[in-house]
Amino acid sequence: MKISSLRTLFHLHLSSLYEKREVDAIFFTYIEAKYNLKKYQFLLHTNDEIEFEQTDIEALAQGLPIQYLIKKTKFFDLSLCINSSVLIPRPETEELVALVLNEQGKVSKKKVLDIGTGSGAIAIALAKNMKNAEVWVTDISENALETAQHNAILNHVKINFLLHDILSDSISSLPVDVNIMVSNPPYIPISEQTALHKNVINYEPHSALFVPDTNPLIFYNAIAETAKKILRKGGTLYFETHEKFHSEISEMLNKLNFKNIMHGNDINGNPRFISCKKL
Repeated sequence: MKISSLRTLFHLHLSSLYEKREVDAIFFTYIEAKYNLKKYQFLLHTNDEIEFEQTDIEALAQGLPIQYLIKKTKFFDLSLCINSSVLIPRPETEELVALVLNEQGKVSKKKVLDIGTGSGAIAIALAKNMKNAEVWVTDISENALETAQHNAILNHVKINFLLHDILSDSISSLPVDVNIMVSNPPYIPISEQTALHKNVINYEPHSALFVPDTNPLIFYNAIAETAKKILRKGGTLYFETHEKFHSEISEMLNKLNFKNIMHGNDINGNPRFISCKKL
């Protein structure tokens, strides 16, 4: 099959799931991973003959995210291995990392704790870009921690890993005198499942996505309560948030006596980030 014909095949099979621009993005991600052919090289190789596995397009047509098919993704200019035990990192989370680095990245020897690390994306990006940072991560999933450990080795950073449930486990195993706590916890109410794309619902881990409708701030509350105890004076807590609950999270932090509560929008103009200080 010619590489140009493969592009046509992608559009034929995936147009019912994605817009044209998204299909092309999936196609170019695929050919780079499978044939080491970057997007800018495509026009020079349209008539090249390739071997193609039909099962790949069948899986993608069922909604399997391209990142799970090729088992990797890019995040903050880093290469990460991805599997079904962890969420696929989103561009908004890259913005969260950029926010932390913009405010904290010039100071060395920070102690950082990432709650619910998943693939390790946030922690690895921070460790890679903060001088002499001591980085800790937690997750409830052993498989997720194994993935994060692999990604840390892949990107040549040292990170401390803890199997920990922020909702129920003792905080005694967590580091103390932390300068920075950061988290992108589960925050989508279960009732919003039907509004999500099938490639999210059918393939990404629900435990990393959804919270009860009756208590959507469950993780934010637990993390903030923990931050009160292990953040050092002047330490900063950073959250990625659901735009619907932005104000409620802010009110909760205010009641817990956090100060300098700051709000940030993502690139699409939606309320997405909150930071605050323990004074």
